[in-house]
Amino acid sequence: MSILYEDEYVRLGQFSLFVKNYHFPTKKTKTVTLEAITTLWFEEQETCKSVTTKIWGKASAASIYWALDVKRALGGLSPRSPSKSNVVIEVGAKLRVGFSVENIDEFMDAIRTLLDYHVIIVNYINLP
Repeated sequence: MSILYEDEYVRLGQFSLFVKNYHFPTKKTKTVTLEAITTLWFEEQETCKSVTTKIWGKASAASIYWALDVKRALGGLSPRSPSKSNVVIEVGAKLRVGFSVENIDEFMDAIRTLLDYHVIIVNYINLP
């Protein structure tokens, strides 16, 4: 399997997306087949609303389960890397998986070539 993108938080292969440090408390990786993705949202961490994010686990304001990133939801308490972004994918009717990406341009270039043309891609995260 060829790896098209990889960083500390995620690995993108030709057929699957591997979200690192996803499961609590084991930090096991979550594997998502690319054909299962129906919607993808992404936004820079600096502009992303903190009510939709969480350091790890299910966000209370949105039905997103976030993989571990201790600096994601700290806001003004700790400087966040301006190059990091949050990504949320919808898999099936009720499962939304959230994770961080270090280089959003490189990640999006790689995943756009692999996703089905029916997948909706939104450049901000504003979920109920």
